[in-house]
Formats: sequence, structure tokens, C-alpha cells
Amino acid sequence: MAPLSQALNPQPAAASNQDNGGSYTYHGVLDPDWASASVPNGGYVLGLLVKASILCQRTTKHQDPVHVTGHFIRPSFASGYQIQVNVIRRGSRFTNIAANFIQNEQTKVMAHMIFGTLPALDAPPSSAKYEDIPPNHPLYHSIPMLSHPSASKVHRFPSDLVKFEKHAQRGEDLAIIARNRSKFVDSQGGGLEAGIWVELMGKEEELEFSMLPFFADMFERTPTLLNHAQAEEWAPKRFPTVLITLEFKRQLPRRGTPGISHRTVGLYSRNTFLDHGRHDVHCEIWTAPDVIGEGGQPNPRDEGWKRDMRCIAVTTQFALTVPLDLKSIAPQIGVKL
Repeated sequence: MAPLSQALNPQPAAASNQDNGGSYTYHGVLDPDWASASVPNGGYVLGLLVKASILCQRTTKHQDPVHVTGHFIRPSFASGYQIQVNVIRRGSRFTNIAANFIQNEQTKVMAHMIFGTLPALDAPPSSAKYEDIPPNHPLYHSIPMLSHPSASKVHRFPSDLVKFEKHAQRGEDLAIIARNRSKFVDSQGGGLEAGIWVELMGKEEELEFSMLPFFADMFERTPTLLNHAQAEEWAPKRFPTVLITLEFKRQLPRRGTPGISHRTVGLYSRNTFLDHGRHDVHCEIWTAPDVIGEGGQPNPRDEGWKRDMRCIAVTTQFALTVPLDLKSIAPQIGVKL
């Protein structure tokens, strides 16, 4: 029943983390608030693996997650868990780590991570040629969001399906979503797209690397966007994640960073293929200039706020589409570690 920063809190098993030869063990209890349809959010679970790996790397030269791949093998439950972290290789540039999320003596999620050193949020471009496309370059890809978050209407997550609605809220970029409907008229093709702002509501919350997997799991799903574009009635579904990847781009904004929120991000997704319920998504995670629905709304013609926004991660996901049957999703208790 805690904010995300507190829910991402694996504890070291002290005895096993001493003189371990690169193997570490952590344990804890999944917070029931961070669940969807009674199943713990996959991004939250992957975030626990990232947090445990960050803890075991904090005294090394490679303290930043650079890339994460998570395979979701079995559904997890809001109960006790164990995390096993193994350092595969420590190199001069990167450290490779494998981590498993375990409940009931079964591996639920497997992750491979690459740790290194990320540039600062506002780091200048490299002096070497063709190593950067800086913000002042004509081919620079700026934030694709069309609406400022302060101009977005707060859209609460549905409390009957999502348990973290008191900890996080979102605002849709309706101008981007509207383009999906226009493609039916103009026959543009090219798949679907969406843009949303996601905000952690706790005033003391501050973005952490271990939170980004949760945000990476918050984009609009391809079947949902297709349903909205066609404006048809549709039975509720859920979309279990099979595989997710994240590439971390740079350090995160800290509290007090001028012109950038320390607890809000923008998610822009491109949803291309949908085959028998299986769908893939490519999502960009951006810094945000403000919280949702508050503050002075800028002139809609003034896009100067976009210049200071930076992409902090990109993510891809492979997910399924299954019927939403809450009666068949029974929480499991008393998990043996």
C-alpha cells in the first residue's frame, strides 16, 4: 500500500550477499497496490529486478542500467518473493547481469541487464563526428507529444481494474490519438500511435531508473487503440506481457531541474502489428515540462517547451490479448520462498 518509490524496495539477504563471488539474493513482498486485474503489474515486477541489480552495483564503476530485457514466464502474485542476481561479466565498459524473480520456488521473470555509465541529462554532444544527433541538428528527433501536460485533462486509472490509481494518474494527448481516426478517411496506413503523460502523485516521489519499467508498461495497447479508432463496443481485455526491453538513454531529472518535472514522463508509442492478438509496441519515454492539468498553460502555438525535453529511454514490448475474467484471477497467498 505504498508509493512506487517505497514499493520498489527489495531487501538484501545479508548472509548470502557477503563473499558471494558475484551472486546476490534479495527478498520482499509484492505490494498489492501495484496490480492490474489482481495481477501485479509486469513493469513493477521488472522494476524490482532492476532495483536489486542497482543495489548490487552501487559500489562498482558501472552503476547505471543501460539495457534491460525481461522475459515473463509465469504470472506473479501479491505475496513474498525472492530475487537472485548473478554478475556474468565485469568488463571495462559494461557489466552483464542476470536476475530471476522467484515465487513458490518457480522463476516468474528472467532478466538480462547491461550496466555502465550514462551521460548527464543535459550532457553536451560528443566531439567525435557522427556520434550524436544534437538538439540543434535539423535531423534531431524532438519530443513527438503535441499537447503540453498542463493542458491535458487528468484521466484516472479505473479503480475496478487498477489498484495504483491513488499513486499515479495520466493525461492523454488527444491530438495524437485523433490521428488514428483520420487514417481511416485518408487511407494513410502506417499503424497506430498514442501519446500519454503519466505522473506519480506523491509530492515526495522522484524519478528513479527502477521506475522506468513501470512507465514502459503504461502505454496504450494496440487492440485498445484500434477499438477506439473504430468506435465500437468491445468486451474488456487484458494484455499480458511476454517480453519487454528498455534502453536507458541518460541520467534522470532531479528535483529542482529547471523546466522539467521530477515525477512526470511522456510516453509516445507506435503500434504497428496485430496478429491473432499478439502485438508489438515501440515506445519512447520522455521528460515532461510539468505535472498534468496544473500550472500555466502555454500558448498552443508556442512549442518552445519542447526544446528542453529529452528522451530518457526507449522500450519495445511483445504482448498478448486475452479475455478479462476477474473471477479466474485469484490472488495467491502464502507463497513459499
